[in-house]
Amino acid sequence: MTNNTQQNILQRLFFTLTCITILIAPTQWSIAITAGVYLSPADVTIALAAGVWLLDILIRRDWKNFRQRPPWSHVLFILCATASLLAVSSKLEALKELIQYTEYFIVGYIVFDIFMCKYSNATMVMLGIVCASLSIITLLAAIQYLNPDVEDLAVRGTFGNRNVLSGFFALTLPLLFACMIETRSWITKILLLILLLASLLINLSGASYIAIVLAISMIAARNGLKWFIPTAAAMIILQSMVLPNLPRENDLVHFHSMALYGEDGTVERRYPEWQAAESMVLTNPILGVGPGHYQKHVGQYYDNMPRKTGPAEPDIQNLYLVIAASMGLPALLAFLAMFMTPFSKANIFPMKHTTLIHGAIGSLAAFAFTALWHPLLVRGIGLPFVLLLAFTRYLVQTESINGTCNK
Repeated sequence: MTNNTQQNILQRLFFTLTCITILIAPTQWSIAITAGVYLSPADVTIALAAGVWLLDILIRRDWKNFRQRPPWSHVLFILCATASLLAVSSKLEALKELIQYTEYFIVGYIVFDIFMCKYSNATMVMLGIVCASLSIITLLAAIQYLNPDVEDLAVRGTFGNRNVLSGFFALTLPLLFACMIETRSWITKILLLILLLASLLINLSGASYIAIVLAISMIAARNGLKWFIPTAAAMIILQSMVLPNLPRENDLVHFHSMALYGEDGTVERRYPEWQAAESMVLTNPILGVGPGHYQKHVGQYYDNMPRKTGPAEPDIQNLYLVIAASMGLPALLAFLAMFMTPFSKANIFPMKHTTLIHGAIGSLAAFAFTALWHPLLVRGIGLPFVLLLAFTRYLVQTESINGTCNK
């Protein structure tokens, strides 16, 4: 077998593994390897894709491709997370979290960035796979939604609960709306509209729903009156006439998912925990209490605040407080910087893919807003989030800097 044949096989294998990763990443299903250590299918495929890339470099001796690197904010976040290991006496749990973050922000970003830059059809393929994955998840969640025996929290698609599912919707639906505007095919527009509405109707997180509606409205306004008026009218009709008459009365579910007080008149669990988490940040501002140690320590910081008894709803923490409390304020600032580094070397917004870029920005903004109410840096969401970061950077830089990927 010649070197050229080997290289072509490796390149096709890399492309296939990356596509499979994009398709199967949005799920929290995993298998236990050892006590407390879990492995998802996407963990395997992203590692294999990275291994194929390294093997291809070794065969071709193309050492310059080692310059392929994630943005400085990703590296800085991992360094801060590594430094926070000093804050814990038992390193195993913290090390597991650090490995997961490294997979997302270093390995995952490099793989997705290579995928975008190396293959001319990567953008369309990626968007198609995301739509396919979203369709499967929405269909599964719709079946759960229509089953009266399934509680609201369990309308979850392929995720652990509705709160994590809502994070995936925040990541994808504004970009989906931008694709609907961008495509010239009316059949594709109609199909995307159906998928968008179906996803909105089964989203039972108030924070995510509000974020998505705001992002979609801003994208529509950017594209003129002909898009804003029908979009705004649709959102108003949806809120005032459709949601209250759905089987689960979505408007009330959204309200209660964000309410300060519960139906029994007591303060909901989320907000006292936010205060406890802030106290933990103030006590451990530089290194935090260690990656993966938030839940073990937050109970010590409630002081005299009332706490409800019984099981708590999962994933109702504030992501930014969780990061700051776990890994310190430097890690939080590095994480926040990730949202802007896709635009760091672009002088102007591109002309060709302006709508798609605004869709990506809308998805990032919706994710950032939703993360105030849900800790979305979890399995099933981490890789899609990094994919969105890589996609946004690719669109901005290839269109604004001489039409090539900027390395």
